[in-house]
Amino acid sequence: MIKINVKKGVVFNVIGYEFCTLARIVSRIYEKYNVTPTVTSANDGKHDPDSWHYKDEAWDWRVWGVDNPKTPIDEVKQAADEIRQAAQNIDYHYDVIYGDKDHLNHIHTEFDLNKRRPS
Repeated sequence: MIKINVKKGVVFNVIGYEFCTLARIVSRIYEKYNVTPTVTSANDGKHDPDSWHYKDEAWDWRVWGVDNPKTPIDEVKQAADEIRQAAQNIDYHYDVIYGDKDHLNHIHTEFDLNKRRPS
């Protein structure tokens, strides 16, 4: 069973199979941390004008509860890496971003149709 929460106000115009697959992956990985994942943005919020969010091809995920400050590792980075690996094993168009200056308080996921196949 896939269980995800959705922050009030999040707008989904279209939910394609790519994001059903991604929700399954995120749900499975967050389950390790005893956290139900929450989508905090889809086709809404404040993003760059050419953002994949406005093309219904990006979702942001809350990271609350994933990181344990009592451990020396960054569990959010670890979770993002696991999501990226699992998603890209299915399709190279998936991109998962966490840790840069714009993505410290959430994990950004997108299905980037312009992404070139890795060589």
